[in-house]
Amino acid sequence: MKKLVLVMFIALLSVLSLSSNAQITERTIITFGEGKVSVAPDMAELNMQLQTINKDGNKAKTDLDAQFNRLLAALVPIGITSTELIASTLQLNPQYEYQNQRRQFVGYRASRNVAVNLSRLDQLNLVMETALAAGVDQLGRVNFKIADESQYKKQAQQQAIDQSKRLAKQLAESYDATLGPIVQITYQGSDIQYPRPMTQLRQHSDPSMRGDTEPGLYLHDNITFTDRISVIFELIIE
Repeated sequence: MKKLVLVMFIALLSVLSLSSNAQITERTIITFGEGKVSVAPDMAELNMQLQTINKDGNKAKTDLDAQFNRLLAALVPIGITSTELIASTLQLNPQYEYQNQRRQFVGYRASRNVAVNLSRLDQLNLVMETALAAGVDQLGRVNFKIADESQYKKQAQQQAIDQSKRLAKQLAESYDATLGPIVQITYQGSDIQYPRPMTQLRQHSDPSMRGDTEPGLYLHDNITFTDRISVIFELIIE
């Protein structure tokens, strides 16, 4: 009988202990932090396509190779070397057109996509003009980038951490409590929002400031780095 009473007493103490611990862990506060850093791009990627059509497939390829070599030769004097170009493999496809509901062979279309990576954003207009003068007739989209993304990712993350801590402390003090140790950290990830590819030109609004040879300026948004974090703190209530 005494053993049974002792076992029941120990069980009761265990239940009270678990209940007490549950009350302690329930005294928590959850806060969310978000950091955003907006930075103007300092690099650009210009996409273009070289193409030619000839009924002789070999001649179409030779013409395209010559066009690509002219582009390279034109870019070198303005400081753009082959290491800053990404050129896809040549594609050769037969082309047809329909006349009187009959398919007519036009020739072989040779094409090659070329991307120019510009480490300086102020080179963009000059590279475009040079490419057009070299015979490139299809300029594609312009993707804006930034050289060192890591530092801005860290800044956004630190902002998210600081915000979550600041808010938790503010709320705890508002309820006459003290912020205790961290119970849990949930990292909700980061995101980079790049500007949409832009091709819009902007001219001076004052007509007297415009000139026939004035280059266009490309409009773009900033690159936005976002970081999010959720934290659970213990609350100490005296």
